[in-house]
Amino acid sequence: MSEETQEFLIVGEDGKEQKCRVVFTFDAEEKSYVLFSLIDEDGNEIPGDISAMTFDYDDNNGEMTNLQPVETEAEWEMINEVVLTLLDEFQEEPQLITVTDEDGSDQVCEVIHTFSSEQFGKSYVLYVLSTDEPIEERDIFAAQYVPGNDGTIEELLPIETDEEWAFVEDVLNDL
Repeated sequence: MSEETQEFLIVGEDGKEQKCRVVFTFDAEEKSYVLFSLIDEDGNEIPGDISAMTFDYDDNNGEMTNLQPVETEAEWEMINEVVLTLLDEFQEEPQLITVTDEDGSDQVCEVIHTFSSEQFGKSYVLYVLSTDEPIEERDIFAAQYVPGNDGTIEELLPIETDEEWAFVEDVLNDL
């Protein structure tokens, strides 16, 4: 796949066209697969919506043709394994931040997820203390943050309202 973004259209069960963006393609078991995200009307990827289809590759024009739904549970399991393997291979080093606790001590923490809310107009971070324990066994903390120009976490701020806490908990439960 080239560096340029590849997009294509699919027709949903309701007959409406849906714009999709290629995440990556791969071949397995004598089939070609495309993993893709759905694109909203503004051209932005819809978070969390990644799916897969099979396709044929047209050698004449280099395009995907004959897009078909993935047919079997075994294929979905294989796709999941491919995705997990790729994620493991490309996993970046964890983003670390320093958090000053209530006692004034600095704690090195590992960012596990950042996200924004249009409703509240704020950015949030979920993080854990940086230890050797498995991440599943560590307490998860949350804060509002001020993003820098490059997306880094510039400043942590407390989450102010019960509505914001409910939103953050919903995001955490969806992870």
